[in-house]
Amino acid sequence: MRVPPRLAGLACAAVACAVPILVAACGLDPSPSPTGPGATAPLGSGSAPPPAATSPSQAAASAHSEPAPSTAADPSLFTVIRAEAAEGLTFQYDPETTARVAADPGLAKDASALAIGLYTVAGQQPVADYAIVSILQLRDPTADDEWFRSYRDSYDESACAQAGGVTRHAEAPIGGRTVFIGSCAGGAFTYHLRLEPQGLVVSITGIGPGRLGERIAGDVQP
Repeated sequence: MRVPPRLAGLACAAVACAVPILVAACGLDPSPSPTGPGATAPLGSGSAPPPAATSPSQAAASAHSEPAPSTAADPSLFTVIRAEAAEGLTFQYDPETTARVAADPGLAKDASALAIGLYTVAGQQPVADYAIVSILQLRDPTADDEWFRSYRDSYDESACAQAGGVTRHAEAPIGGRTVFIGSCAGGAFTYHLRLEPQGLVVSITGIGPGRLGERIAGDVQP
């Protein structure tokens, strides 16, 4: 079954907004979104309009309709990355960003769960190496190769948008798996691998000379 990609923007718009130096690297506006959590109505906006009336037939249809699918924020997805990956690294799961991205109803059509986190090198000052990791639990574990290719292209285009664009695609065996690699003109790399039995997709944006993204890709459970 072909599943349409709905994940453009995940690479930068996710964890980057919570990490100041990555905000600059991705060219994002760090100011709060006017529609985000804690937003207030603009001065002079007045009271909200009254809700539209609902007919008895509409109410009955709503009561019997199935609830829309949603994407759960699930940090346990990171258990697929072996403990060896944490040696000498600092890991930060980002619950706020995960929840915000998971709330997208478009994402819910493809993914039942999501986790987003950040790896950095412990004690590295100034911080130069990052690995932004997104893990998806697919609703359809049998999503075909065309879906996966389209997803990777969308992800890479977004991740490299503020780094000169995508310059190259490649694939290589890393940690016993085939890993698809995207190169950005500005020096960042993306890594994608799929765990088909578990229905998981792991995507990584690696920034810095230490090739931290490649290291994390190699530490995904076999």
